[in-house]
Amino acid sequence: MSRVPMPPNFITDGRPGNPFATRYTRPGSLPPLDQRGCPLDLAALIARLDGLEAAALEAPHGHGKSTLLLALAAALAAVGRPVRIVRVRGWRDAWAACTAIVAAPRRTAVFVDGWEQLGVVAAPLRMAAQGLRRTLLVTSHRPTGLPVLWRCETTPDLLRAIIARLPDHGSLVDDTDIAEAFDRHGGNLRESLFDLYDRVEGR
Repeated sequence: MSRVPMPPNFITDGRPGNPFATRYTRPGSLPPLDQRGCPLDLAALIARLDGLEAAALEAPHGHGKSTLLLALAAALAAVGRPVRIVRVRGWRDAWAACTAIVAAPRRTAVFVDGWEQLGVVAAPLRMAAQGLRRTLLVTSHRPTGLPVLWRCETTPDLLRAIIARLPDHGSLVDDTDIAEAFDRHGGNLRESLFDLYDRVEGR
């Protein structure tokens, strides 16, 4: 039985494997890019955030909010600014968000990923952050009433730029695949990358 040759980036011991695997694509693995696929100016966003008491990163699922949140946190930490990140998946995480705001040292930036999940708790937490002079940055899928620091938008060009930063896929996907994945998932980059992962596995 003949063996199908694998592209050069595929190694049979499991390294590096499918270039669309989550180890290459998860939030924090890639730099945040704008809708054209160009790197975002993190310094400009931080300068704007410093002038606000609270702000939001808004976009639907899979549009890069968490990636940008982590990049901004890393940029602040690199200049010695304390940062606390809270990931909220439901109202039970409200206590963690409250603790991060109340117990954090002065000048701490508190980043809350999944703000809308807090429901009615969100408003008093915002007031607490304001009273304690914490800089609050949140992600949300819908408007929060906070100033929008950045609204993440996706395009096929952005998806192509992300793929260009991944390990070589050995021509197992082409531009038609990329466009189809993007359209099928309504611009959700996370689902588009999962789709391309499956295509590579199938080929």
